[in-house]
Amino acid sequence: MKKLILTTLTMVFALSVYAQTKASACIADPSGTPTNVRNAPNGKVVMKLSNQADGFEVTLLEVKGKWWRIDPTVWLCGDVDEESLELKGSKTGYWVHYSVLGFGIAGEQENVLRQTPSPKGKPLRLTTSYLLDVTLRPLEIRGKWIKVITSDLRHTGWMPIDRICSNPLTTCP
Repeated sequence: MKKLILTTLTMVFALSVYAQTKASACIADPSGTPTNVRNAPNGKVVMKLSNQADGFEVTLLEVKGKWWRIDPTVWLCGDVDEESLELKGSKTGYWVHYSVLGFGIAGEQENVLRQTPSPKGKPLRLTTSYLLDVTLRPLEIRGKWIKVITSDLRHTGWMPIDRICSNPLTTCP
């Protein structure tokens, strides 16, 4: 009985950790060309996502260097309850470079980016207008925090995952 309870608690803890580290972003490829999806970091291109007006929303699973493994189910940005697309062509996962991913900040922008992954971390003093003009690109996830870099490459900081607005072209409530 103790073993069953311990196993159940371990599974619940593992699921809660997974839920905390899950983040979404949109394909925000500034090149204007279809986005390459690869079978490994810098690996073989297995699929290309067209550069549609709204882009595609993806779930970030893990990072290796500057490459993110994404869930094989993708949606049109803003339509996660609607029709999805299944990525195909890889048995080793689906990877995209961080530079084609983007999101914004949900809610109040002021003081949301911090130097360390903690509410006590020193805030980066960036204006709301600046944060509305740049796209944030994901670099790393640590617990409930995500490290980001601005699309102009001028600022790097940490923000709570629950403050992500996965569509960089809108402001989420």
